[in-house]
Amino acid sequence: MNEFMIFTDGDVDLPDAWKDEVTFLPQYYYFEEDTIYGDELVLPREEFFERLVRQRAYTAGVNPALVRTRFEEVLQAEKDILCIAVSSGISGSYNTICMVADALREEYPERSIEVIDSLSATLGSGLLCVDALEMKKEGKTLPETAAEVRRRLHLIDVYFVVDDFKYLVQGGRVSPAVGKIGDILDIKVTLTIKDGHIEPYKKNRGINPTLKNIKQISESRKTARLGVIYVGNEEMFQKCKSLVKSDCEAKLNLIVASHVGPNTTGVAIEWAEENN
Repeated sequence: MNEFMIFTDGDVDLPDAWKDEVTFLPQYYYFEEDTIYGDELVLPREEFFERLVRQRAYTAGVNPALVRTRFEEVLQAEKDILCIAVSSGISGSYNTICMVADALREEYPERSIEVIDSLSATLGSGLLCVDALEMKKEGKTLPETAAEVRRRLHLIDVYFVVDDFKYLVQGGRVSPAVGKIGDILDIKVTLTIKDGHIEPYKKNRGINPTLKNIKQISESRKTARLGVIYVGNEEMFQKCKSLVKSDCEAKLNLIVASHVGPNTTGVAIEWAEENN
């Protein structure tokens, strides 16, 4: 049985206990084009959010040359690859990784490379990585693990509470007019990831009713895993954490954080099989 390594990309988050067992392919963010962060150069979270308040952050997907280098290191060590990537509906990284994988399959025909579109992001994709790691430890083969991860895609849901329309407006996800009305009326938006795309799920007046909506969602069915996501607002995070029965938590990567802002929190859920 061939040994395989598990990869993911910079739009994906894992609980701390699992982070060191997955190889991350970095994505990138910048405030000025001459200074790119995300790989060797990384901003501390506090500094990132301080700058984000004053300046718009821009993002970019994985670097194909770096993906090739990281993959080749594994292939040359006679190991196979499983990569669980952020949804192709959110980032171009999945397609870039597939392009590199296709080229390497021709050069290393004796090796196997599986690239999976998680149809999710952040901790939603991260829970699938945890599943894959557990299956690997149980002795599952790469084909068995990849097939089971693909089968579980529909069990993953992510819900975000957004407390500030500013960053959604900047990213073009809502119009400036809608954003202004939302701020004036204190309308908060719960976002979800549906069919691989970020979509509005529900609007509420005020942050507390919105967080209670997250609680209701999390209790509506039996969960296999539930994780809480911290962004930059500790008070919001603790409120959310106090309302749900979480198994783990993770910090939102700065790529996704640049699009939703610090005043955000949420949950990633892997539903139990018996609900489906």
